[in-house]
Amino acid sequence: MPSTGYIRVQAVTSRVEIPIRGAQVTITGPDRVLLSAQRTDQSGFTRTVSVPTPALQNSLSPDQLQGWTEVTVSVTHPGFEGIIVSGVQIFPGVTTIQKMRLIPLSETPGAFDETERFDVPPQGL
Repeated sequence: MPSTGYIRVQAVTSRVEIPIRGAQVTITGPDRVLLSAQRTDQSGFTRTVSVPTPALQNSLSPDQLQGWTEVTVSVTHPGFEGIIVSGVQIFPGVTTIQKMRLIPLSETPGAFDETERFDVPPQGL
């Protein structure tokens, strides 16, 4: 039986972790299905997003199917490099907090309009 996991995203500046208000956050699921598009609040957080996941039983034994759903999180904000993280793992019944550390363009003057990309490898359960 399918289940549900959750994700909240927080956008902060890279070094001092000051929350970034108004960052555009998109969360896409398998097959690039859009799960959420929203802006961060004054604390740099999005609202919690529900994500369909496999049944909890799939994550209890190594011989079972994959026990999580992978999503991609993308964050942009004027004045910062964009960032995309693929393979963020959402487990049934768990709220994942994905912190996104954006680099101010003023720290990387040659990086106009660049986006950093990261890929999270699967869990070795």
